[in-house]
Amino acid sequence: MRVARGIVTEWFLRALFRVRRTPLHPQWLVYRKEIWGLTHISLHARGAVLDIGCADQSVRSYLVGDCRYIGLDYYATAVHWYRTRPSVYGTAMELPFADETFDTVLSIDVAEHLPDPERSVREIRRVLRSGGKLILQVPFIYPLHDAPLDFLRWTEFGVRELARKCGMAVEEEHLLGSGVETAGMLVNVALSRALIDWIERRHPAVMIGWLIPPFVCLINLLSRLLAAALPANRLMPRGYRVVLCKA
Repeated sequence: MRVARGIVTEWFLRALFRVRRTPLHPQWLVYRKEIWGLTHISLHARGAVLDIGCADQSVRSYLVGDCRYIGLDYYATAVHWYRTRPSVYGTAMELPFADETFDTVLSIDVAEHLPDPERSVREIRRVLRSGGKLILQVPFIYPLHDAPLDFLRWTEFGVRELARKCGMAVEEEHLLGSGVETAGMLVNVALSRALIDWIERRHPAVMIGWLIPPFVCLINLLSRLLAAALPANRLMPRGYRVVLCKA
C-alpha cells in the first residue's frame, strides 16, 4: 500500500488541487497545459478506446466521433487510493480482453508504476487491432509519487527501444515541458514538501514557511518567461508522450 499521508498533507493537496491551473500551484508548469494534453490525446483516439489506469476518466469527455470508451484500473489503486470506479478492474500486465479488441489504447502516466512495463506494452499490442494506436505517456525527470509503486523513468531513447522490443512503431513523439520548466517544477515541489514536513513535525522553520507560496508563484512565472525566451532543446523535459502504431 501507499505510504500513509498525514492530515496536513491531505488537506494541503486538496487545497492545491483547486488552484492547479494557476501559478500558485507548485506544479502549475505541468497543469497549465492539462486541457491541451487531454485534447491532444483525444485527437488520436478512434473506435474502441481502452484507458489503462483511468483514475477519474478525465479523458473520456474529450473523446469525439465514434469512440467507445472503456476505463480499466487496478482494484486496490481505484478503491483505496483514488476512490474511483472504472469500467473494468484489472492489471495492465494481464489485460482481461481478447486479442484485437481495441483500436486505441491509452497508457497515460501509468508505465512508471508497473514492475514490468515491457510486459504491459506487449499485452497492449495483443489487444490492439492491426493499425491500432497506443498513446503512451511516461516521465523522464519527475518527483517520486504514489510510493512505493513508483519504479522507472525513461529517456526518449528508452521509449523508442521499448517500442521496438514490443513490435510497435513510433508515429509521433512529443516532449513535455522545457528544461527550465522542469527545473522550476522540481524546485517548487521540493519547497512545498519542506513546508508540509515543517508543519507536520512542528519544526521551528515553519515560522518562515509563509515565504514559500509567493516564492513558488515567482518561480513559476519566471520559469515560464525564460522557457518562452530561450531556444528550445531536448535536454531535460519532464516526460514524453508518444503515439505508437501496431503494424
